[in-house]
Amino acid sequence: MAVERAAAFAVVRTVAAQLGLDKPGAELLGPIADNAVFRLPGRTVARIATSAEGERALREVRTGRWLAAQGVPAVRPLESIAQPVAVDGHVVTLWHEVPEASMASTAELAELLRRLHTLPVPTDFNIPVLDPFVRLAEHLAAADPALDASDRSFLAERLEELQADYARVSEGLPVCVIHGDANRKNAIRGSDGIAVLLDLERFSLGPREWDLVVPAVYQRLGWYSDPEYDAFVTAYGWDIRTWSGFTTYAALREFRMTAWLLSRLTREPRLRTEANNRIASLRDPEAPRSWTPGT
Repeated sequence: MAVERAAAFAVVRTVAAQLGLDKPGAELLGPIADNAVFRLPGRTVARIATSAEGERALREVRTGRWLAAQGVPAVRPLESIAQPVAVDGHVVTLWHEVPEASMASTAELAELLRRLHTLPVPTDFNIPVLDPFVRLAEHLAAADPALDASDRSFLAERLEELQADYARVSEGLPVCVIHGDANRKNAIRGSDGIAVLLDLERFSLGPREWDLVVPAVYQRLGWYSDPEYDAFVTAYGWDIRTWSGFTTYAALREFRMTAWLLSRLTREPRLRTEANNRIASLRDPEAPRSWTPGT
């Protein structure tokens, strides 16, 4: 469920006061969707979600602590406060800010994923099995008022096709600990030169291919250059594009990216042109893609 903008700012003010940071300086980081993320004074980052996400928020905190114990660089939750914090129908998790952060290189992302994929399954808390279709129905429902009948019908039918195709190509694949949303914004490098993983809410047990298809899709969209993608493949040690199931996984990733953007249409009409462009791409899988990143 999307977080309302006014509510997010009210919640972050309350949390800042509870932490003794009740002074100007809370900065919204990125668009508000399923989460609202703020930078607070004192090198603290607050992630706000609705109370319906309480279990997920708790698991995210436990994941951050477990990754630290495993020696995998990732964002760390604050140790000085019990988390998540409940405030006015929302849950808040609090994290140490990565100072002077910049986007990690594709090779650094690959190395982080390679290390993650070799970890043992956690035994001190439960992590979910990957659900690559999570929230897709909700995203499409949110988009429904902004879609015409033709697009609604196409997207519903395409979703059914992808569900069948995914089950077929995934049968028998080994599973491991995966990030679940290994996009280019979810690995950053701090001023100490160490790259870390962000956004642990999709951390799960699933095929490594689900993580690895994201950079390949970005290369196809032109968001990674060929040299950047080649650096990822070299650092990880395998190119998913050589796998027979690549087309299905790439199509599902593109569908997810499109559905998420469509879910924002009613409150962000400026996205209409990009939404139409992405739907047209889904209708023609062989056509070149020219999507706008960051939307």
